[in-house]
Amino acid sequence: MIVSPLKSNIQFSLFFLLLLSILIWFSTFTYTYVNTENINYKEHVLYNLIFDNHYTFYTNQIITLLVVLIGAFLLNFLAIEQEIVSKTNYLPAFFYIIFSFSATTPYLTEPLLVANLFIMPAIYFLVNSYRQEYALQDVFKSALFMGLASFFCIHYIVLFPFGYLTLFILRPFNWREWVIMLIGLTFPLYIYLCVAYLITGKPFEIFGMMQEAISSIQKPELSTYYIGFIAVTLLIVFLAILNYLNKGFGGKVKTQKAKYVLLWMLLICTPIVFFEQVSDMILLPCIIPLSIFMGDYLAEIKQIRFANFLLLIFILSFLVIYFHALNFIS
Repeated sequence: MIVSPLKSNIQFSLFFLLLLSILIWFSTFTYTYVNTENINYKEHVLYNLIFDNHYTFYTNQIITLLVVLIGAFLLNFLAIEQEIVSKTNYLPAFFYIIFSFSATTPYLTEPLLVANLFIMPAIYFLVNSYRQEYALQDVFKSALFMGLASFFCIHYIVLFPFGYLTLFILRPFNWREWVIMLIGLTFPLYIYLCVAYLITGKPFEIFGMMQEAISSIQKPELSTYYIGFIAVTLLIVFLAILNYLNKGFGGKVKTQKAKYVLLWMLLICTPIVFFEQVSDMILLPCIIPLSIFMGDYLAEIKQIRFANFLLLIFILSFLVIYFHALNFIS
């Protein structure tokens, strides 16, 4: 099938991933229209300012495609440049595209997908600080991107401790770096408070939004159409973690530590699942570590038939969601 070329053929991978994204995206034009005027993303401050009901249906479609493609590119760039996967492995980008479209409506671009465009550079700069003698610049950039991400999806404030945990894993303690991390995380908030004070005179409303966002924990609604997709995803991730425990997290210390960081990110992002109430959002908060772990595992499987089998059942489970969205399955 396609595991072999996606893990070894760069030209094929780029062409295939672009074609796959366009084909899936193009079919969303046939989705049944749903009125989005009552959908409120006020708590996602910058997202609400830029995206909320400001664009036509077709403009939202184009923005969604660009967000997914850029996100897939950034994810694979992060995984390859930081030596998490092999330099020819584009399976993480494949999984990211599938996860993104499994949760994307044609009416609005999902806030989490937009925020991911800032989270991935944040992870890149954090991992890039490994074994650098002076890493203050990378730490600040990472924290700044993470702080900006929380303004596109407020639920990502739960990731703030992740920055400090990553520093603890990758570097010896340096109080300057920890202070710079705090400055970077809060700098976007400081700018927002200043602007909000000048424009509205109510700068502290953002704290009420934060409290409401992280306190509105509910049991997610699980549609029967998503059960197979979630089950197959969990199966592949479970096998990937078993493989890591059996054979190790990589041949290089940097690779091992980067995977430890992603594993902690997976655990820390899991509570965001309970901030959403619909099935297609359940996996979305975790798609960065999920895509990398699944792509790395399938590329490392020596039995190519087994790798293709796992990929096949993953695609089939996605097609159930896909055809349901197209009203082919009811």
